[in-house]
Amino acid sequence: MTEVDRGEWMQTFSGVKFFMRDPRPEDLRIEDIAHALSMICRFGGHVRRTYSVAEHSVRVSECVDELGGTPDEAFWGLMHDAAEAYVGD
Repeated sequence: MTEVDRGEWMQTFSGVKFFMRDPRPEDLRIEDIAHALSMICRFGGHVRRTYSVAEHSVRVSECVDELGGTPDEAFWGLMHDAAEAYVGD
């Protein structure tokens, strides 16, 4: 079977090939999202201390939970910036 050309790709932290123009669910790994977001500083780095997108996402999830959100809503709070792991802000 011939491999279909999926275009340009980037290698994720876990070693997966992620094709920007042909993303597939099986190419996504929660550990890649968590790692990448932990390495991205919010506000373009204009902060007094490192404030990562991952920390921000956890704080949003905690706020949703504290405000009485459902577990699904808290999960969406956690994942609201997940795409930044692959395409930036």
